[in-house]
Amino acid sequence: MQRPSTSSLFPLLLGASLLLGGCATDLAPVRTFAEQTQKMSVHFEPMLAGGVHSCMDKAMRKRLILAERFDAQASEQAARADCAALAQASASVASLNDVLLRYAHTLAALADDKLPVYKEEFGGLGEALGGLAQPGAGAPLLDADKLSKVVKLSEHLSRLATQRLQKSALRELLDEQEAIDIVGNALKEYALRGYRAGLQDELRDLALLRGAVDNAAPREPLAANYIRTRLHLEGRQLQEREKIAAAYVAAVDALQASVAALRANLDRLQAPELERQLARFSRDVETLQRQAAFYAPARW
Repeated sequence: MQRPSTSSLFPLLLGASLLLGGCATDLAPVRTFAEQTQKMSVHFEPMLAGGVHSCMDKAMRKRLILAERFDAQASEQAARADCAALAQASASVASLNDVLLRYAHTLAALADDKLPVYKEEFGGLGEALGGLAQPGAGAPLLDADKLSKVVKLSEHLSRLATQRLQKSALRELLDEQEAIDIVGNALKEYALRGYRAGLQDELRDLALLRGAVDNAAPREPLAANYIRTRLHLEGRQLQEREKIAAAYVAAVDALQASVAALRANLDRLQAPELERQLARFSRDVETLQRQAAFYAPARW
């Protein structure tokens, strides 16, 4: 058989290179979506941790100011007991964020034609989420139908790790739009009715504590002034931390709209409406990143 000459091979190789490069470029919107989703997801677990820390700080602060005799160690133990249910619920809610993060990782890998290898499976997801109640309410966060769809999505992600069909796998993942909406809505529910509601309760609590400090001021004016200052700074930071929840909800709304836009435009990823939606998602994630600087409570 006659071998093709080097000169005849070069145009073929160049054409193949351009074709592969074109495929990679065509999937750039998928990579953009996946990257922004990962950035957004990174800011959810600090919200969980911040909620638990706020619960602890609130309990300790009340005992410090209102108790006739303050025992730091006993107060800390009592605060941990007060906040144990919240800490346990936060661990379960974190598994929902893990599903969303895994979804983003898988999309990013598919866009690069390189499926991820997961070190551990998401075992026990249904059990972890099944008994989880809505913040401040007795109703389940996910009913049986929604829970089954979230578990199905997690199982689907595991199956895709063994496949190599790029475009069809992308379509399959985008067809999980309903499950992503369920996950996103549950995370928004926590951000608003868990994290933000806890901060609002803490702000109301500060007014009670200011009254107690004012009553004690004639006896301990210097200490009262110091505590007034700390309560003022704490209140300002709580107001800034409240805004994180709104920024997070806006980012999740944009994520959900972006999944719908990608699904509708998978065969024409350069569509202007998709470009505009992904730009909005990126702006909302950037706003969340800026606001997230206020996660940490003001330590006393």
